[in-house]
Amino acid sequence: MLHVSLLGGLGWQLPQVRAPLEPPPIEARLLAPPPKPAPVPPVAAAKPKLAPPLPRPAPPPEAPAMAEPPADVSMAVDEVVAVAVAPEAAPQTESRQAEPEAAAAEPVAEVVWPPLNPLPPRLDLRFQVRYGLARGEQALVWINEGENYTLTSVAGATGLAGMFYRGRFVQTSRGRITPRGLVPEEFWDQRGDKRSSARFDSANDTLTLTPVKGAPRHFAYQGDVQDALSLFFQFALTAPPPTGPLSYTVFNGKKLRDYRYEVRGEETLETELGALRTLHLARTADGDGQFEIWLAIDRHYLPVRVLRSDDKGNEMELVLLSISP
Repeated sequence: MLHVSLLGGLGWQLPQVRAPLEPPPIEARLLAPPPKPAPVPPVAAAKPKLAPPLPRPAPPPEAPAMAEPPADVSMAVDEVVAVAVAPEAAPQTESRQAEPEAAAAEPVAEVVWPPLNPLPPRLDLRFQVRYGLARGEQALVWINEGENYTLTSVAGATGLAGMFYRGRFVQTSRGRITPRGLVPEEFWDQRGDKRSSARFDSANDTLTLTPVKGAPRHFAYQGDVQDALSLFFQFALTAPPPTGPLSYTVFNGKKLRDYRYEVRGEETLETELGALRTLHLARTADGDGQFEIWLAIDRHYLPVRVLRSDDKGNEMELVLLSISP
């Protein structure tokens, strides 16, 4: 019994002794081959293992450097890469800075024209015409249809002059009304049996004159162009003109000429409508005859008197008889 009790006691105690002894060899085998059995070495051993990964991340910065091999391909690729990379950093700021500059430049580039004088949708003007010893009348009709206009002039001799000057002199101008005034597009001229038509190409600054007989003729011009009828109403729409002379290229039905006009000041004229305040404009001396016009300040700046002469000294005068409405 004593043997049994002793053996039994040992049997119960051995598990308690062996249990703590078994774990150390298991831990030593799993952690590392070093002979040190202490549990501390695994911690020290773990640190060296963690340290190597830390230097390894350094290669990634070298990876972009490996993207530089395009230099082995060609210099053109390096230029493309530089252009492709640069916009990501700088161009965003440059474009943002450029946008305000462009926006600020737009108002400067825009030309603000003075407002035009308003005209009724239709006007009928009647003039007395004097050409040397001949007398006659001229009817001038203005029609405004939104952004388009039509001007028609019909002149004929009266009295005894009608026996020598037969037929009618008819001219028509059509075009657009823009912020800067009239832009003629078509012009017709009929003097007895002679007829012709002209077309203005404002996009290319050219004029094509087509007579009834003969080949078309082409003219080039620069700047503002008017015809013999539209010039009158261009003055009316833009009066009073700015300081300084006015320059227009004028088509008289046969040819184009460059003219300059200056303001002579205000004058009072006696007319069939009574005394009218007028603005006197005159063409500067250019060797192509005389041209003067008086615009009624209180009547839409419409022409109430026109005096012109040609290079041969022939003089013609228009004097207003009536305006309607």
